[in-house]
Amino acid sequence: MYNVSVKVKRRKSIEVGKRMPLYVQIIYRREVRKMALPYLLSEEEWDGAKEDINISGGMMGGRNEELRVIREQLVRDCRTVRSVIYSMEKKGAFTLDGIVASCKERFSVSCLVQYVEKLVGKFEEKDKPETARHYRSTLNSFMKYRGGVDLRLDEIDPFLLKEYETYLFDSGICANSVSFYMRSFRAIRNHAVRDGLVESYPGLFKDVTTRIEKTRKRAVHEEVILSLVALQLLSPELLLACDLFLFSYYARGMSFVDIAHLTQKNIVGDRIVYIRRKTGQELQIRLLPEMKKLIARYKNAGPYLFPVLKGSYPNYLDYQSALRLQNKRLKKLGKMVGVDLSTYVARHTWASVAAQKGVSEQLISQGMGHDSVKTTHIYMAFLDTSQVDRANEIVVHKRTCKSKPVCKSAL
Repeated sequence: MYNVSVKVKRRKSIEVGKRMPLYVQIIYRREVRKMALPYLLSEEEWDGAKEDINISGGMMGGRNEELRVIREQLVRDCRTVRSVIYSMEKKGAFTLDGIVASCKERFSVSCLVQYVEKLVGKFEEKDKPETARHYRSTLNSFMKYRGGVDLRLDEIDPFLLKEYETYLFDSGICANSVSFYMRSFRAIRNHAVRDGLVESYPGLFKDVTTRIEKTRKRAVHEEVILSLVALQLLSPELLLACDLFLFSYYARGMSFVDIAHLTQKNIVGDRIVYIRRKTGQELQIRLLPEMKKLIARYKNAGPYLFPVLKGSYPNYLDYQSALRLQNKRLKKLGKMVGVDLSTYVARHTWASVAAQKGVSEQLISQGMGHDSVKTTHIYMAFLDTSQVDRANEIVVHKRTCKSKPVCKSAL
């Protein structure tokens, strides 16, 4: 093991009572490097022998509170320096200049809040607002658990994550929401690993909830779609909400965010060509007569195919407002046809109806723009359980199976 010495010292001053900066002194093979720290302490406030800050016992507020904060930050800084040295020792070859450079890089963006805000900005620039929103939501949740106290990325350990998970469950948050926060947190840390700010930590999230539990499917029967088509709506607002829902269904379950941003430029010949905003994947959909009819109804809607967003450059808050309004109107429509409706329902329903009509899972996955068939499974409700019910009757009542497909399904 390499013999690298790390000490924290305070610069001296001939002026009594003057606050002077602390610095980290790193020694290796008789070479010395000094790295300044942004903490100013007087001679009375620094214990050089213990390399610690003197804080008057029992006194709260004022300078003592400042010194407590400095002590916490100093402990983090020292942990970061030792983490960098340990990492470089494992790699085998290193220099003092390399250690100092790596420490400064980690200090610059090593606090969680600063790093996540940097990530959020990067994904917003890449026009991936959903990812940015997920990361910011996760940060807000975690900082609420922390009481607003920031920490360094290298301070995130299994014990801290388990405490955070317990806090989430105790707050009444469901398992899938806990899983969402943990998976987002894991993604944030993986970004930090790729950026060289922390070391890889296999198994860091092993003991917390990252699985997605099965939830109630959002799909409705195909008859509900026919009922919506047959509605005679006098309200222009409800008519628009109904048309947007139906368009999503006709367009292979196109997401509401993608429908809202469609313009005339997305119509290429007899197809709609668009980039899925969630994944950046290009999808092409042949324009069916039903889709053309809905588009024609709003041909004077402005820059977009449908009057969902206003202005040529709407921001994410504009979209969120439009989404809430659409779901509010769909709730009213749902009452008219006797089901719960939301923007997700059309997408789930298309996948489920396609499966019932014998379309392969692979084609459904491709049509919806999913990277994996596993994702598609979440959308497929398999509403028609008649074959499974018949198979159960065969097992329980010992009836003879007359339909070969049912026998195969039962087995």
